[in-house]
Amino acid sequence: MQQTEKYWNLINRIVLAAIGIMALVGVVLAFGPKVRQMQAYQTTRDTLQERIDETVAAEKELKNKQQRFLTDPVYVERVAHEVGYARKDETIYHFPEETGGE
Repeated sequence: MQQTEKYWNLINRIVLAAIGIMALVGVVLAFGPKVRQMQAYQTTRDTLQERIDETVAAEKELKNKQQRFLTDPVYVERVAHEVGYARKDETIYHFPEETGGE
């Protein structure tokens, strides 16, 4: 009787271990794709957050330039000169850039 009971205990342990391993494999197979999907979402979120940060920085720079246009006449004149505008009494000279052919 004792010998038979030992075998049944061994069989029960093996069966329980097999059930546990199958359950673990099932959980991994069930949640593996969701974990990969979550990682993809996080990567996308990080990329979009970087773009948002860049856009916010560009917006701040544009607002700063806008404020300078409203309050700084020297800045306005310098920007106007850079794009080719001049006052009535000013003469603009354009010099060709030298090439490195010498």
